[in-house]
Amino acid sequence: MAESFTGVRPYARAWLHAGTVTTGGVKMAKSAGNLVLVSDLLAGYPAAAIRLMILDRSWADDWDYRPDLLDAAAGRLESLYSAAGRTVPASPGARAGIGRLLAADLNVRAVIDAAIETGGAAARTAAAVLGLS
Repeated sequence: MAESFTGVRPYARAWLHAGTVTTGGVKMAKSAGNLVLVSDLLAGYPAAAIRLMILDRSWADDWDYRPDLLDAAAGRLESLYSAAGRTVPASPGARAGIGRLLAADLNVRAVIDAAIETGGAAARTAAAVLGLS
């Protein structure tokens, strides 16, 4: 449909099938009446914490939404921000290192772990690249 609409052929050269989100062990779906809406989550959490909750896992694995995951993501985000505030000399390879980790099957968890450990410019770069700043 996208090719017909845009005239661009091929419209996409690759695709991926992301894991299914469940809640209480049941696939999240409008028909099941178990949707958790981002607009509801935004009432209590910053958008960056919600993004991190979604990104901080393997993209291909199924996962079960639980409110404690959002609490954990908010705490992890705070750790990232604290690390970003540390005065650490900029590493010339920080951005390339983040790129390598993301190229390794979109390993966001490893990016965040490395950014928190290293701190400074590496943490600021990771937050910016992942849309968490």
